[in-house]
Amino acid sequence: MRNEIKFKGSYEQLRKIINSQSAQRTFPNRTINSLYFDTASLNDYHDSEEGTVPRKKIRVRWYGTSRFEGVATGTLETKKTLSNHREKTSVSIKGITQEEILSLVNNLRGEKLIPVVVVTYQRQYFQNTKHHRFTLDSKIVYSNISRTFKYLNRTFDYTNILELKINTNVDSSIAMNGYADLQTRFSKYCEAVKRFRN
Repeated sequence: MRNEIKFKGSYEQLRKIINSQSAQRTFPNRTINSLYFDTASLNDYHDSEEGTVPRKKIRVRWYGTSRFEGVATGTLETKKTLSNHREKTSVSIKGITQEEILSLVNNLRGEKLIPVVVVTYQRQYFQNTKHHRFTLDSKIVYSNISRTFKYLNRTFDYTNILELKINTNVDSSIAMNGYADLQTRFSKYCEAVKRFRN
């Protein structure tokens, strides 16, 4: 179980937070893609916007610059937000078709879902000596997706997001140490939906 604390600001502001925690790079930068599924009435989106708990999101994630077309290889992830922590379960997928993915998603959730948006961004990884993990996301791109997985149009978001990932038994006051004004409840999925569906 873990907590996730997010900050929104300029690249320089967020790097200052990372440097203040003596965090070092742990992995090479990666391009991350997340294809989100939701009900036709966007129940997951509305739950997230309203802060409903428990709530969940389901997505397929893969790395690199390739689009989600034809056959998919990546990870099917379900994120659950509870009152005081978040949980994530992951299932590896390899070489399965879009139709098979949709069937898997619907069976997993027990309801009919549709593909909604793809979110693509650049991620940097850091960790300090206390094993607090930080990710810095930038160059965010939102792509509108049809029910047949066709890419329709896209838009750019120049927001920078820093996320601190810590275990629930760790004092989260680290996040308030002079940077409380940068804390945010930012959801890439919700931002994407606002761009295309509202």
